[in-house]
Amino acid sequence: MSAVTSETTERSETSEREFQALVEPYRRVLEIHCYRMLGSRHDAEDLVQETLLRAWRSFGGFEGRAAVSTWLYRIATNACLDEIARRPRRAEPVVGPYPDALVAGAGAGAAAPIADPEARYALREGLELALLTAIQRLPGRQRAVLILRDVLGWSGPEVADLLETSVPAVNGALQRARATIDTAVPAASARTVHRDADRALLAQYVDAWERHDIITLVALLRDDAVLSMPPRPSITGAAAIGAFFASGCGGAGRLRARPGAANGRPALLLFEPDGMPHRLLVLEVANDRQSIAIIRAYAEPRLADFAV
Repeated sequence: MSAVTSETTERSETSEREFQALVEPYRRVLEIHCYRMLGSRHDAEDLVQETLLRAWRSFGGFEGRAAVSTWLYRIATNACLDEIARRPRRAEPVVGPYPDALVAGAGAGAAAPIADPEARYALREGLELALLTAIQRLPGRQRAVLILRDVLGWSGPEVADLLETSVPAVNGALQRARATIDTAVPAASARTVHRDADRALLAQYVDAWERHDIITLVALLRDDAVLSMPPRPSITGAAAIGAFFASGCGGAGRLRARPGAANGRPALLLFEPDGMPHRLLVLEVANDRQSIAIIRAYAEPRLADFAV
């Protein structure tokens, strides 16, 4: 190997190490950002890889005039917008779950996003499933504007700079996005999280599930509770859900249940008797904190990530 080749190789390796040290602290917050944009943890992971690939290709031109976080959010947002443009529009979007443990891991250190107090949605509330489902109904740029302004608390000029547009265009997109969200998402009080009460209710639910106690399972549901199981039709009403569980279709008593958490909500991790993952049930607790209003069921292969 010539001296020139050796020096070039050393420089390349040094640049790669510098790049990894620079971007690695932001990997999780970028994943959460892409998840909010796309509604899928799997897609978010792919888009983070695409983001980091694009960042590496442009690393030589990064001179540090912008903050690292701004640079990476710009690349990630544009990568997500490209992905949204390639996708066919769904009449009814399906949003997958995201583990609370991974959100907690992203909430510390210099890479943690800082939300402006004026942001409409707190960072954790920005992962609420009803909100995310409504966001998926928005056109791509409206999604980006709403998330950057109302979840992350960026200013209008900052978002305009990221999207290479004008502040009036950002304000117009934000107004249209908010109108859609305000129509689709329940009042903020319905999204308030009471962790102690929710954990107590979850413990009762896990216990009743393990004992195949259908009467208690039904008693823990609000009368108009909904069991959502996309792409299958939802089941509405506590009695109907109880009949579904009693028929053996739900797996109560056969499947092993463990407590978990997803998207700021209590969750039930269901495993086959041999330990294989079966399903994740995310519980939407009613305002009285004593009953369950919605059960969202997901086929989730990485159940262990949701454990608490």
